[in-house]
Amino acid sequence: MTDFLTVIYDYPHWVFIALGGILLIIELLGTAGYGLWSGIAAIVVGLIAWVIPLSWPILWILFSIFTLISAYLWWLWLKKRGQDRASKIAINQPQQELIGTKTFVTDAIINGSGRVKIKDGTWSAKCNQDLEVGQPVEVVAVDGIILTVTPLNK
Repeated sequence: MTDFLTVIYDYPHWVFIALGGILLIIELLGTAGYGLWSGIAAIVVGLIAWVIPLSWPILWILFSIFTLISAYLWWLWLKKRGQDRASKIAINQPQQELIGTKTFVTDAIINGSGRVKIKDGTWSAKCNQDLEVGQPVEVVAVDGIILTVTPLNK
């Protein structure tokens, strides 16, 4: 038993490389990135310990610093990625993609109500002014299944 502890004490790089491997295996069970970045940090510390002999306390401090840095960078990346996706489409509201679509009136908009054509169907539309059939319009808002449109200049 003392030989085993001596080997661990004398070769800390293998301990950190093994710890990194174990954390990466745990990541396969679905820890949402925490095992991944801690595992990578442990392997990096193991490689540093292999090249530069450092004491155990310094290695554990490096491991905690690298884990915090990698987790923070992962969080920043996820935050930026989430904002990009959130700005593109709202969950369960695919109609929001229609905003900005240019189309034309199929049933005249009279007293604020009519229909416009989008792709292979027609949608109820409202506008604050009367528009004739064929008038080009742009979708500016969506309220359920009713589109708010504004006329385009010819």
